[in-house]
Amino acid sequence: MSEPDIAIIRRDGCVCFGVLKICGKEIRSTFLAFKDEEKAVEVYKYLVENHEDWILSCHHLVQYEDEWLVALECSKNILTYFREKMEGWESENRNQSEWFSYIKEDFVKILKDLVSIWAKIDRGINTKSLAKTIFITNSGGAVKFLPNVNASDEPMEGGIDALKHLMSCIINMPFESVIRNYENFNMPNELLCFLSLLDCQNLKFVSLPFLLDAPLFWRPVDKFNFIVHLDHKIKRREISEYYFDACLSYLGKNKYTYKWESLVQQNPVLGSIYNHQPNAYHCFRHCSVVRYCSNVYRHYNDNGTQRISIVGIENELSTLLPCLYIHLFEGLIRYARLHRYQGFWTSILSGNI
Repeated sequence: MSEPDIAIIRRDGCVCFGVLKICGKEIRSTFLAFKDEEKAVEVYKYLVENHEDWILSCHHLVQYEDEWLVALECSKNILTYFREKMEGWESENRNQSEWFSYIKEDFVKILKDLVSIWAKIDRGINTKSLAKTIFITNSGGAVKFLPNVNASDEPMEGGIDALKHLMSCIINMPFESVIRNYENFNMPNELLCFLSLLDCQNLKFVSLPFLLDAPLFWRPVDKFNFIVHLDHKIKRREISEYYFDACLSYLGKNKYTYKWESLVQQNPVLGSIYNHQPNAYHCFRHCSVVRYCSNVYRHYNDNGTQRISIVGIENELSTLLPCLYIHLFEGLIRYARLHRYQGFWTSILSGNI
């Protein structure tokens, strides 16, 4: 067998990009460079023996000049990926809002994939050097990790602040300053809510799966399940209506200022469901929106002239009440913090919140 040949096109620290030429074939690859042969062999063996879909795949170990290179599937480190995006960003104003609009689609997709992986693994990622461990594949733009070969005992919860810091660095990349107000970037409300709550202090009161399973990542059916599960939780008095309403009221005064009753009454069908039993929603006004939404799912097709699906009903609710789910989700975390509630230790959509 002929010895492999390597053409390095570009280098970024210990990560190289180029082509591996072997047996007449050219394989575009990303290479991890090591001075220490033993360390390179350790990393190579670990990657070859572990085939989880969130781990970078590895295909060769080769010597190049005075270094050992571990050849990976063609991919880019997450910061390199967004730096290249920044180089292609052309704008006259070059303000924060325009930058986020430019990267929004890629950023949200990568964040969703990243959080999905984060939520399902217990450990194995070096959260102290997080930016160096996350890669975006050239084929399909999938998020992959370079795992911690030494199987660190540090749980994933310890890296939540590092994850938030990394996301903030990307959002603010062209401006190289501390982010003082996320709202300057004109982000979706769900993303603003997620980033504001991504804080290791919250993990003293809720679980990592609970915190990461946020409205930013919910499908319409997830929103339906959230309302149904939360309504049952309140009816069983596992969550105090009085104290939960106080949490929602506080957020309503300081952040979410919509009045849900007047908004739903603007819709013929949603309004008729409200007016069927309006007194049921006067006590604990903020909290009672959960009961109302649950009633909507049960009775919409009784009042509507045309039957529509759960997804269609949810779309109508979200159109009229765009801040509903983030208001309730943030209210639950505030409730857990203020009242030391210990019931949020699984995903909020599991039915066991």
